[in-house]
Amino acid sequence: MIFDLLNDLNPDCSFVGKIKESPYIEGSTTNTASTNTSSTNTFSTNTSSTISNAITLESNKFYHNLVTCIISEYDPMFQTLNESEKKLYLSQKIMDICSKIDESDNFYHDYHFNEKIMKSHIIQQGLQMHENKVNHISSIYYLNEFYKKHFVIIHQNIAYETTLKEYSKVYLGIQGNHGKKVQVIDEKEFIKGNLNDLFGEIQLQNDIKKEIKSVYKMFLEPISKYKMADLKVIALECNIPLKIGEKNKIKGQLYDEINLYKLNS
Repeated sequence: MIFDLLNDLNPDCSFVGKIKESPYIEGSTTNTASTNTSSTNTFSTNTSSTISNAITLESNKFYHNLVTCIISEYDPMFQTLNESEKKLYLSQKIMDICSKIDESDNFYHDYHFNEKIMKSHIIQQGLQMHENKVNHISSIYYLNEFYKKHFVIIHQNIAYETTLKEYSKVYLGIQGNHGKKVQVIDEKEFIKGNLNDLFGEIQLQNDIKKEIKSVYKMFLEPISKYKMADLKVIALECNIPLKIGEKNKIKGQLYDEINLYKLNS
């Protein structure tokens, strides 16, 4: 059986260039993401630090939730299966991932999550809800690490980033009243939104219930343990400027920039 190969699967996404079109869909639609030129607050993928590695894949297919879309498009084995095998394989793949979260450091601890926030059982529960057409933000946070991609959610021409890591970006367009039509779309200019605002717009559950910067273990201890002089020394060691233009950065700015630099080092 095809599932005997599961334990040998490599989650590395270098196979993305060989992706074939998947018939495992609920329907088809045209790409509705468009460039908004009227807003002064735009998020341009052309200015992204990862633009040279960004995904430019555009799909005309949609899936019933984010997890199904990501695994169907980015799992190399899924693309080789017959139609009759795909639904079962997807469920088996989810269960395999959930098992490895408990069994192997490579699939959880090595991702450097804040384990008090990104608890393993929360991730597993969210992933296993994919058949119920429910999206959980913990699943997206996890799959960012699993595939080493930044899955940016696009809804009504607004981009919602889902990781602080500098991975190449993949854009997942959400359509429909409840966000039940998901497709991989091409990179364009989008207004940049706050992820917290998305939870009330589509059927995306914030099962982590914390800000995105709480997802990972950070280099620095709580900010209250540092004096401004301490942060300046660390910032200079990281080649982080102490000023923005002519103005000195405040303590919170240096603290966040140091953590972000260390997270991506």
